[in-house]
Amino acid sequence: MYGFSKDLKIDAIVGSDIQQICLGRYDVQFLFGSGTRICVQSLVEVFQGRELIATWDQERNWTTNAFQAPLDATVDHYIVIDRQTMEIGLQGGLRLRLHDNSSHYESVQIYPDFIVI
Repeated sequence: MYGFSKDLKIDAIVGSDIQQICLGRYDVQFLFGSGTRICVQSLVEVFQGRELIATWDQERNWTTNAFQAPLDATVDHYIVIDRQTMEIGLQGGLRLRLHDNSSHYESVQIYPDFIVI
């Protein structure tokens, strides 16, 4: 596990919207209008205000269809809560909480520029 650095700089996602949520057997990927891609192989939580409305992990996949709520939502901010947790705040009171909680492998990858040739 590498974890999230307190000085993580992914400012390009702020003001950008989530254009795609890609589902795989072993990961979920969030593609932002800025070209940034975030791939997660550990716990993802979606909140509406204080209410947890959906979670994803490799064993259960998504718990509800509410995981779609962040689609097309614009990023207001992001914050590194601690070494294992980052949160992305979206318009409308939505929040994505990403966990890098594996002690055996890197479970979150951030690709700042997704380039199509």
